[in-house]
Amino acid sequence: MRLPRLDYADQFYHIFNIGFDSKNIFKRDLDYKRFLSKLEDSKSLFDWTIYSYCLMPNHYHLHVKRNNDSLSTIIHWLQTSHSVYFNKKYKHYSPVFTGRFKSILIQKETYHLQLSKYIHLNPVKASIVKKPQEYTYSSYGEIIGEPKHAIKIIDGRAIRSLIGKQTLEAITNYQRFVEEDKVVEYLPNLAKRSIVGSERFRSQFE
Repeated sequence: MRLPRLDYADQFYHIFNIGFDSKNIFKRDLDYKRFLSKLEDSKSLFDWTIYSYCLMPNHYHLHVKRNNDSLSTIIHWLQTSHSVYFNKKYKHYSPVFTGRFKSILIQKETYHLQLSKYIHLNPVKASIVKKPQEYTYSSYGEIIGEPKHAIKIIDGRAIRSLIGKQTLEAITNYQRFVEEDKVVEYLPNLAKRSIVGSERFRSQFE
């Protein structure tokens, strides 16, 4: 039996989905940038905050705060837009994504920074790049002040919640945290009933 989705206002989430049969959902640079453009549009269309993201060839990761609009409403709009575009462009006639998106409710105090780290290290762990700042389709460049594209998704308040003021010292500390500390304390498989946090935190929602 499929459990009801946890979808609470003022809470933080890891959202992700993979291509149907693990096939690529992004094939060319334009595909990635169109999806990023839709993420940028979503900030004015819906009430949510995006803190980190990474688009991989066959899946995506988002690190967000759910405000007044439901996650289902927002992600349905995002995935439907990409599916229609992808099917038309590539004459593709089967589902683009594997079922409904996955969402994990995280305890901000413990996992806010750790989730950002996990997301930004995805292309490194996949051996696509050696360092996260070399990857074009993630928020890492925006956060450290070295954007790889012109699409602005992470606003100043979101950046400050991760690293503080965007000073050279703060950026350097964040880079060390992501790149040099090999321990990643957040992993999706830590989730129990789609929640990652302390027993006390989980008990509020279970």
